Amino acid sequence: MKIFIITVAVVILYSFTVVFTQDYRQAQRNSYRLKYVCEELSATGASFFDRKEYSEGYTVFDTEEGIKAIGDQITSLLSVDSSMVPVDNSYWSKNIEYKVYFYDDLGICKVYANGSLDREEAFTYGDLHKDDWTSYNTVISDPTVVVSINAGPGRFRLKFLDTLPDIIRSASHEWKNR
Repeated sequence: MKIFIITVAVVILYSFTVVFTQDYRQAQRNSYRLKYVCEELSATGASFFDRKEYSEGYTVFDTEEGIKAIGDQITSLLSVDSSMVPVDNSYWSKNIEYKVYFYDDLGICKVYANGSLDREEAFTYGDLHKDDWTSYNTVISDPTVVVSINAGPGRFRLKFLDTLPDIIRSASHEWKNR
């Protein structure tokens, strides 16, 4: 009887370990995927600029076109619909939130939250970008687009792990045109 009880305990412990390991690896893969999406979206936002200003030596982002392109891409890259609600086959369980920061030669940082202009603030090159959600900090030395995505918590089957924090990733893309 003693051997039976120990065997059952080991099988239960092993089952918990296997489930946690599988869920953790899936969350880790999706966190890396989210990082890739942030990098792609920041490069996309930096691709749209005012050509007239650029011909005069200034990099000024066309934020309306950049935000439109980012909104189009994020739906396909993260498997969400146009209102940022995850579709049926998506890993994510809560609505996706994202912020985009445009730093350009005008000296004004435009911050967009979920595709809408949230605020504008003055900056100078050499200032430190502080992300609203994470501890991601970077010095703004050139025209830069920073994208931060809050994808909500990972999906874990063990219910005592539901208190884990949200998966938030950030990335930036700089224009080195000087």
